[in-house]
Amino acid sequence: MIYIGLDHEQANEYQTDKVASYAHSLFDEPEVYVVIGRHDSHLSTLEEALKKVSTLMRTTDVYLCNTSFTKAMKFNMIGVMSYGQKRS
Repeated sequence: MIYIGLDHEQANEYQTDKVASYAHSLFDEPEVYVVIGRHDSHLSTLEEALKKVSTLMRTTDVYLCNTSFTKAMKFNMIGVMSYGQKRS
């Protein structure tokens, strides 16, 4: 778990550069799935997904996954992130 901060009325500490750095080191594709629950996901560019994460985290947990679902980043509403990949 890595603290990345929050971006809302009471806190403006979301660490955009830190999140982008981890995301670019994990994902080697330009597109990712943005998963916002069991029935709400969509394909997006990594750059667009990173722009939306801080807003989405205000109300729900968010996942970014590569297109083969072998790598993922999870963003919790409490301002922490975790990430990993499937071992071969």
